[in-house]
Amino acid sequence: MKNLQHVMKHVRGFSLVELMVALTIGLIILSAVSMLFVSSKKTYTTQDSLARLQENARFAMQFIVKDLRLAGYYGCIDEIGEDTVNSTLNDETDFFYNAQIPLEGVNGASGQWYPSGETTLPTGVISGTDIVAIRKADSSSNLYLDQEMPNTSANLKTNGTDPNTGSAITISEILEEGDIVMISDCASADVFQVTQLNDTDPHIVHNTGSGTPGNLTKEFSKPYSPSDDKTRIMKFATVQYYIATGASGNPALFRQELDKTPVELVDGIENLQILYGKDTTGDRVPNRYLKAGESGLQTTTDWNSVVSVRVGILARTLDDPTTGTSKETDVDSGVYDVDGDCALGTATSDACYEFTPPANDRHKRRVFQTVVHLRNL
Repeated sequence: MKNLQHVMKHVRGFSLVELMVALTIGLIILSAVSMLFVSSKKTYTTQDSLARLQENARFAMQFIVKDLRLAGYYGCIDEIGEDTVNSTLNDETDFFYNAQIPLEGVNGASGQWYPSGETTLPTGVISGTDIVAIRKADSSSNLYLDQEMPNTSANLKTNGTDPNTGSAITISEILEEGDIVMISDCASADVFQVTQLNDTDPHIVHNTGSGTPGNLTKEFSKPYSPSDDKTRIMKFATVQYYIATGASGNPALFRQELDKTPVELVDGIENLQILYGKDTTGDRVPNRYLKAGESGLQTTTDWNSVVSVRVGILARTLDDPTTGTSKETDVDSGVYDVDGDCALGTATSDACYEFTPPANDRHKRRVFQTVVHLRNL
C-alpha cells in the first residue's frame, strides 16, 4: 500500500499553464496552415483566372484575324471598285451588302461608319469600343460555272464536279434559296440573291420580285463564261466584330454575319481598338496608323490605301473578384493603351485612346495586340 502511495505522489498531469501554452502553439500552427491554404487557393484561383483570360484573348484574336485576312477576297479579282464590282440587289449600298467597300470601321468615339457614313450600330455595343466590318466571299462554298451565259440575265449553269478534285458537287448542299451570292472571275464580280436552285439540271436562278433584300434586276454586268476554275460562285458575307454585354453579364466579343442574329464568341473581352495602316507611297507598306474617321481616313479613296490593320483587345478575368474566400483585394488602378498607339508617340489626340477601369474595380486585365496584313486590298 505504501508503495502505491509512493508511486501516486510522482504521477502528475499537465498544469493549467502548460495546457494553455500547448493550446496557443496549436492555434498558431493551425492558423499558419489555414493561411497557407487560403494563400495557395488564392494563388491557384488567380493563376486559373489569368490562364482563362489568356485563352479567351487568344481565341478572340484568332476569330478577328482570320476574317481580316479575307477582307476583300472576291475570288481572283485584283481591284475592287465601282468599275469592277456590281450588285443586282435592291439596295446595293445597304450596309450588309455593299461589296464595293470591303473594309470599314467605327471609332468608338464617333459612332459612325467610315467610309460609308452609315450610322446604324449593332444593338448593345459598349460605348467607347471600336467596331470593324469585313466583306468577303466564302471560299469554302465554291461552285464553278459550267457553261457560258448566253446573255447577262441567264441562269447560271454550274459544274456537277469540282474541277480541282473531281469530286461531285450538289448545289443544295452548298447554297440555299435566299442566299446572298457572288459570281466572280479575275476581271469583275456581281453580287445577287439566289431565288431558286436545281440539282437535277444544276443551275442557279436569280430572278427579281422575291426574297429580302431581293434582286432589283436580273442583269449582271456581263455574261460570265467558264475560265478553268477562275469563274467561281461563292456566298457573300459582311461580318462585324464588336463588344457588348454577354449572357453572363461580362463584356464579350460578338460576331454578326449579314443581318442575322449576332453570336457571342468569347466572354471577358472588355475592349476592342482598331488602327488602320495607310500606305501613302504605293509600296504596300503602312506609313501611318489611323483611327476610322480620323483626318486622312474618311473617304473611300482614303480607305483604298489601307494595307494593314492593328488590332488591340483588352481582356479581363471573369469571376467576381469581390466575393469568395479568395477575393481580390488589389484595386486595378492601371491605364491601358489598348491599341498601342499612345506608346508609339505618333498618334493624334483623337487616335490616342487609353482605357481606365471603373473606380474600385478588382478584375485582372491584360492587353493583346497584333498586326494583320490585308492580302486582298
